[in-house]
Amino acid sequence: MTITQDAPARTDFVALAEELAERFGSRAAEHDAAGSFPHENVAELVSSGYTAMTVPREHGGGGAELEELCRAQETLATGCASTAFAVNMHVHGIAMIAGIGGPAAERAYRAIVDDGAVIAGGFSEPGVGGNWWHPTTKAEPVEGGYLLNGRKGFFTGFPAADLLFLSAARTDDRGLPEPVGFLVPKPERGVSVTAEWDAAGMRATGSHSLLLDDLFVADAHMVGQPGALPLMFMQGVHWAWCSFASVFLGIARGALETVVREQRGRTLHVLDRTVAHLPGVQFRVAEMRTRLAAAEAHLYQSVRADHDRAIAEDPLGHYIEMSVMKNSVCRLAHEVVSLAMQVQGGSALMSAHPLQRAYRDVVAGLLVPPNSDVTAEWAGKHALGVPVFAEPRWEG
Repeated sequence: MTITQDAPARTDFVALAEELAERFGSRAAEHDAAGSFPHENVAELVSSGYTAMTVPREHGGGGAELEELCRAQETLATGCASTAFAVNMHVHGIAMIAGIGGPAAERAYRAIVDDGAVIAGGFSEPGVGGNWWHPTTKAEPVEGGYLLNGRKGFFTGFPAADLLFLSAARTDDRGLPEPVGFLVPKPERGVSVTAEWDAAGMRATGSHSLLLDDLFVADAHMVGQPGALPLMFMQGVHWAWCSFASVFLGIARGALETVVREQRGRTLHVLDRTVAHLPGVQFRVAEMRTRLAAAEAHLYQSVRADHDRAIAEDPLGHYIEMSVMKNSVCRLAHEVVSLAMQVQGGSALMSAHPLQRAYRDVVAGLLVPPNSDVTAEWAGKHALGVPVFAEPRWEG
């Protein structure tokens, strides 16, 4: 007789995020004020299995699909947006790496599931902006691997990272730059922090600036084949942009919940009832709900799209569509929080009030590449049949 064991119970990551968000929210103001990295939050994300959410089930992870990831991240951001933003680099990064597969991905699965490893990604560089498939970091071939030299900015989650997901460019047989990706154990030498993160918003994300100085990376740490980095972005952009958008949607949802709760219990001496009875408050809250619903609809319509088909038919169009969605959701989220500030009034500017932190955090969504004007240009050109990446961009 053959005895089969039941598969381990599957984690409800949205419910887990709700539980974690409550605890993280109690520490968010302290970390925001100090600009300190929430190491204790990341430790809880690891110990709870949250960081294994997007590792495939056959490799011991949660096997979460895109919608569950986004719902969980949206929920987590209502408690601490910085923590949600920082861990997003990890959870969507492993999903994108899984799309390419290979030995580097399998080693990452084991490190995450068995050892609680955390990934931080480094694609932003000075002078590159959102054109991440054109890295200026140089990868010079040496025996057994490469030496990497360059600078990385906005390396979110670096203080907690065990693995660094790095981009660089080597020279191909034609003498042209060829983008490559590496997943590297955090080294003791070759990487240094040139500027610690000190910003107006998302203050607890640890998005430091780094210098790569003759960082040796073994051949085995290359992700996919040489030149596969742009394809990874095209194929996995829905994991990245949908999950990023969900964080800012969560900030907006938290702002609406805060405003509704406070106006229901807030009174003025000239009224014999709560501020919730004022038409101006009602109109703005209604507008907040309307814009939040529009953001949610756009995000989850994109989440549920047939991504495999879209990638097969038009990978560039898929990338542009996801970029348009990300910018749309982030703009609407910013508008929701701005309305929340107006409803709350001057007290929302006080450092002790959570809305001022939400306002500073949500604006980051407008700044995460690709920015709105570049995205609009791409979308317009693609719709009109004009070459999207032709240079110079304009004549005359």
